[in-house]
Amino acid sequence: MIRLYTQSSCHSSRVARQWLETHGIKFKEKNFSVDSPTVQDLKRILSLTEHGVDDIISARSKDYPKIATKLPEMPLNEALKLLCENPKLLRRPIIISDSKIQIGFNEDDIRQFIPRPVRRLKFNAMLNRLDGNEDGSVTSKRMVE
Repeated sequence: MIRLYTQSSCHSSRVARQWLETHGIKFKEKNFSVDSPTVQDLKRILSLTEHGVDDIISARSKDYPKIATKLPEMPLNEALKLLCENPKLLRRPIIISDSKIQIGFNEDDIRQFIPRPVRRLKFNAMLNRLDGNEDGSVTSKRMVE
């Protein structure tokens, strides 16, 4: 199941939610403005990142300068508690599945959350259109199996 972590005032969060709904992708949303993240939420998110806490911190947050010098020296559990208490320090939206993560909204990257069989069908339909086969019948040698 896809998890969408958002904040009410975030335009990118609204766009990501709309994109998932438009593409018929089921997800569970957790709005950090209403329901603060838990340490467990953040550990799950961090397990999918490449650079840990640095990937999820918003340096553009107005609260970031207050913690910027302390953060590199802070023990992980202390940093996680700080983020739970101050969710506006988190980048958003954060979209995760069992093995994928996207931080922020990017229309090209979010396509990774469309199930593979659906992506394959859409890709094959596009190839058929490029081959001039508008009726969708399978005649293209380029069809992806």
